[in-house]
Amino acid sequence: MRQPLSDSRPRAVAVVERDGKVLVIRRHLDGRDYAVLPGGGIEDGETPAEAAVRELREECTLDGEVVQLLMEADHGDRQAFYYRVTGVEGEPVLGGEEAAVQDETNQHHPMWASPKDLELMGLLPEGLVDLVVGWLWPLNVRRAETDDDWLVERLWQLYAHDLSEFRGTTPAPDGTFGRGHLGWYDREDPDRACYLASLGDRPIGFALVRGLTHGPRSMGEFFVARSARGAGQARTFAEQVVRMHPGAWQIAFQEENVRAAKFWRRFGADVLTDVAEELREVPGKPHIPPDVWLSGTFR
Repeated sequence: MRQPLSDSRPRAVAVVERDGKVLVIRRHLDGRDYAVLPGGGIEDGETPAEAAVRELREECTLDGEVVQLLMEADHGDRQAFYYRVTGVEGEPVLGGEEAAVQDETNQHHPMWASPKDLELMGLLPEGLVDLVVGWLWPLNVRRAETDDDWLVERLWQLYAHDLSEFRGTTPAPDGTFGRGHLGWYDREDPDRACYLASLGDRPIGFALVRGLTHGPRSMGEFFVARSARGAGQARTFAEQVVRMHPGAWQIAFQEENVRAAKFWRRFGADVLTDVAEELREVPGKPHIPPDVWLSGTFR
């Protein structure tokens, strides 16, 4: 049986990102399905960077410019150079030798893949998924500024939509959800802050925090986009926010929001100390189930 990436020559690889996705070649070889990044053996007389651009052109009929060497690695007995390539326009079309050898047992399909797609496709070599995600979409957490108001407002709409399942809220006649507690964070108040999380240049969530000057700190509202859930980014985001403000913390959630309840209980067990829970009635809403308030300390 033919083996993936079996060429023994040093390999040059093009890492191309666009709109939150990376260019891959989905493969089917002798009954096995997996994916690889565009690339191939370095030819005599060319540099690894030149080879990466050539392979991108031959395999995907796309051109670009090398801007960064991301990694030089050894895959078994084979050296590999990974380059960030930008300036790529158009859609990938299979070309070169790969197009010539297409048959039922050996198929190549260039396509754009999200971070979650990479896991599902089985990107090779093993361990490459985490590296690619770290190169292209590193998690950044920063305090929101006035210029970010429009961004927070848009993310709030996604958050409010998520919670509408549990709160029974509907959009206003103009199609938007109400601002709710977001208005608490409009004014200059040293006791409150909004933090934004992004993967690369892609915003994925926010955290609204209060109690910074008087304590205890409270995670008033917390949101991460669904596409970024399940891979640890939400946990890392929450932990970074808590680390910025050591001390006593409180986090409220609803028991019927099963996913949130599981997330915050696990977060409390892993990150906080002296963890406790209590039920509190929702002010002005005695007819709905009480909130769960998780308290603990970050030292």
